[in-house]
Amino acid sequence: MDIDAKPLRCFVAVAEERSFSRAAQRMHVTQPTLSAQIKGLEQLLGFALFQRTTRQVSLSPQGRAFLKSAERMVEESDRLKRMAETLRRSGEKRLSIGAAFYTIDIEERVRLLEGFIEAHPDVTVDIDTRWQYELMADLQRGVLDFALVIGAPVDPATMSELMKRPQSFEILYPSNLRTQVLRREPIRILMPSEMENEDRETVPLSALNGKKVAVPSPAHGQLITKKITDLLKDAGAEPIVPPEPHGIGVERYGRQFRIPAITIGWFGNRTETEGQMTRRALEGLNLETSLALLSNPDVSSPQLEAFWEFAKGMAGE
Repeated sequence: MDIDAKPLRCFVAVAEERSFSRAAQRMHVTQPTLSAQIKGLEQLLGFALFQRTTRQVSLSPQGRAFLKSAERMVEESDRLKRMAETLRRSGEKRLSIGAAFYTIDIEERVRLLEGFIEAHPDVTVDIDTRWQYELMADLQRGVLDFALVIGAPVDPATMSELMKRPQSFEILYPSNLRTQVLRREPIRILMPSEMENEDRETVPLSALNGKKVAVPSPAHGQLITKKITDLLKDAGAEPIVPPEPHGIGVERYGRQFRIPAITIGWFGNRTETEGQMTRRALEGLNLETSLALLSNPDVSSPQLEAFWEFAKGMAGE
């Protein structure tokens, strides 16, 4: 049994990309290899999946009718692989946990990981520290048992589309994963002290008219960053993406050049105390991100459940 369903994956990739070359890049194979997979599948099915011209690739009528079933089979293949991986490791008291590198000093992360390791010395814990978008892909493939992320949930179909473009969803995650929220933080604005004319909890949009505002790059997740930049532009502000466009870099840029800066609020108050920047709510900005523990809902083992219950206990404190 081809549990990987590679020919179907190749078919779905070409159908979505409308290009054999782009699909080959996405599948990390050569174009001749991908073409051979498609040809073999067409021979097995007894009909052509695509109509090819020198300019474009489009689905045949049979290909269009077959696509939804192929997508479901690929999803089922992913589920079976996750289950097989979990069962393979079920005899091992081992957990594989992904945690984005920029979460390293967040209090809840430290308490969760260090606390579980201390409470369960018989379980070997492997912690994988990388970019969040890389961890998310490995979690969904079953390579990781858990991912500890900062972000906001989006529907699975939208997330699936975003995951075709790496580094376009760094602070987003699919809502169909099992999720334990450890903490929430509203997205706010840091205001230089010299721009604060009064002690107010919420900065009016009118205060930003004609001003530059440091913002995170779209790589964090356009569903979030576009709402922020659209709000600022409508207020007459000029959004600026700094050379270091991540959360810490945006705050640092605002402090250095004495301009307002959007903050997602996870990296302590160093920017505020050392740079005389005040964290405020911004009129019309009603977004938040969560520190969330994610796992696949269809896999389980005693050590997975022990870790999940430990995190659940922390969230309920």
